[in-house]
Formats: sequence, C-alpha cells, structure tokens
Amino acid sequence: MKGLWVEFKCPDHGFERFKIKVIKKYNVDPEVISPKYRTRPKHELSGIVVGRNVGNREIRDYLVQYFKDAGLMDKVLSIRLQI
Repeated sequence: MKGLWVEFKCPDHGFERFKIKVIKKYNVDPEVISPKYRTRPKHELSGIVVGRNVGNREIRDYLVQYFKDAGLMDKVLSIRLQI
C-alpha cells in the first residue's frame, strides 16, 4: 500500500481531499504504527510509519481511531486505499 486518500467536508471549501503516505520501515519494531507529522506550515499528519508485519486493515483502523481522537471523524466522508 502506498497511501490512503481521505475526503473531508470542509466548512471553507466545501470538499477537501488529501493523501496520507504509508511508510513501511524495516528497522523498527515489526508491529509498530506511529504518526509522522508535517513541521511546516502546521503540525498536521502527513504519513504513518508502519512495521513490516502491519496489514492494511490495521492501518485503516489506526487512522479511523486517530480521527476519532482528534474529533474529526464526523467530517470524514471516505477513506480509500491507494495501492
């Protein structure tokens, strides 16, 4: 998997779509899933660093939980895998 396309309802623009990269690392714990943030202009989620034994379903579940914790799940329209 290369990434995930996320579509949001945006109050300013009406509709917003962006990509979250999935970065598979082999020199980390095989079961790890951790967020990677942009440093500029804001501290937003830009990618997810995963270990080698993490599956697509676990990545999607992690992203859904991340949006629930951030209070953004009610604005999410869809989350699609990019293969």
